[in-house]
Amino acid sequence: MVEVKELKRALIAAGFEVFRTRGEEIHLAERQNVSLMEAGVRVRAGAAPMVFVVARAQRSDAVSVRPEQLFDLVRSRSAPLAAEGFSEVSAEPREIRSVSDAAQLVDTWYEVTFSRAASDIDGLIRLTRAAFALERYVVP
Repeated sequence: MVEVKELKRALIAAGFEVFRTRGEEIHLAERQNVSLMEAGVRVRAGAAPMVFVVARAQRSDAVSVRPEQLFDLVRSRSAPLAAEGFSEVSAEPREIRSVSDAAQLVDTWYEVTFSRAASDIDGLIRLTRAAFALERYVVP
């Protein structure tokens, strides 16, 4: 059993920045210029500790490419995760809508989520490092 407070302290000590904590999940962040952005990496504490990674391609980067090809591109660029023992959990499109007008579709992201369990905090940190080494925003 990994306690969320202990895991959060260990992640911060290992150099990761926390974006938010929801229940037993810690959402990690990355800096882009001066902004703190959600990184697409989550670490779950509790009885079944696990690391989740979301990698994506965006429709706006490749308007002529079919959605299944974009998913395949994300999978192929995420091969280093498979070498670390991660497996695919889901592959789904996510519509990104305008903040000021929810009826306006801004983009569609083709997201593939991967996960891997770990037995202890050291394992979670090692897997989190592997997740951060991955190119999570794939440009065709």
